[in-house]
Amino acid sequence: MNVLQPTRTMDHHRTASPLLPEHPSHEPDAALGKLLGDFTALAGQLCETPMVMVSQLHGHFAPPAPGADATAAAYAPARRQWWRFPGQSGVLRSNTDFNLCEAAAGCADDVTEIADLAGHTGFSGSPMVAGVPHARFYAAATFGDTGDGFLGTLCVLDRQARRLTPAQRAALPLLARNLAERLCMQREIGRLQQQVLTDGLTGVGNRRAFDQRLHEEWTRHLRGGAPLSLLMIDVNRFKHYNDTHGHPAGDRILVKLGQVLSMPLRGSDFVARLGGDEFAVILPGTPEASAGMVADRIHAVMDSTQWPHQRITLSIGIASISPAENCDFSVLLQRADQAMYCCKRRG
Repeated sequence: MNVLQPTRTMDHHRTASPLLPEHPSHEPDAALGKLLGDFTALAGQLCETPMVMVSQLHGHFAPPAPGADATAAAYAPARRQWWRFPGQSGVLRSNTDFNLCEAAAGCADDVTEIADLAGHTGFSGSPMVAGVPHARFYAAATFGDTGDGFLGTLCVLDRQARRLTPAQRAALPLLARNLAERLCMQREIGRLQQQVLTDGLTGVGNRRAFDQRLHEEWTRHLRGGAPLSLLMIDVNRFKHYNDTHGHPAGDRILVKLGQVLSMPLRGSDFVARLGGDEFAVILPGTPEASAGMVADRIHAVMDSTQWPHQRITLSIGIASISPAENCDFSVLLQRADQAMYCCKRRG
């Protein structure tokens, strides 16, 4: 049996639920959630344990969504945990404690197994042991992919001290390696989907991604009752810029604009290039007054940015829909378009 030593962690334990700390309602995206749900269910049945957990220790299991802020994605937490408890139909995210999994990932053996955590000198004080989920038994198999650069552990836990059978000990690393292969396959599918939904020049979402995201946010708006706002954005005198400085220079402006538009936005907001020099920003859960503040921040960032040849300005149309309005999202598009053209006419 491996002798593990605890590693230092900067995560602060916060109990937000009697069952799951910190992220009791934060589910992964649908595809990743389905995959982790299937593998945790299989691991629990295979090892006959009531609790199963997958830790992401390095890298990311899923690629960022098209239109997501690349800077925010780069700094997103690389360490995450997904848990499955008795009675759950899927997995929920809850960052309880990474010490055990990080120590397991550093061991050379296929399986790290601790029969009784309560009696272990290094881990008896772990939040997993002293608090929810009150684990006594822990076993983990490490998996990863050097090409995709992710590292994780597939863990089975019990509230009673015990050991895996030889068959279970042999099967758990096989299951973990299969999970790694499926994650690699899913990431590749995600990359291909991202290419289909990403504007090739600017790297933000394209028109297809915009239509898909707007439909999703509209459905969420109707279901949850939150306001929804949309910014339609057009570059002022862009044709004149192209005619004066050439189309390659115009393309460089559009690339830089795609980066600038993302700067003042939240992670839940969505930027897309609709075509030519026309962009759009979807602002979920945002009333009209707040959408106006976002537009002001975009103008401020544009003014503070160094542009080649001449100053670049935007016409931004703002439109919002409240839950009380009985209409569809075509009305939101029409209002935002009209507001943008009004801005252009005013100069």
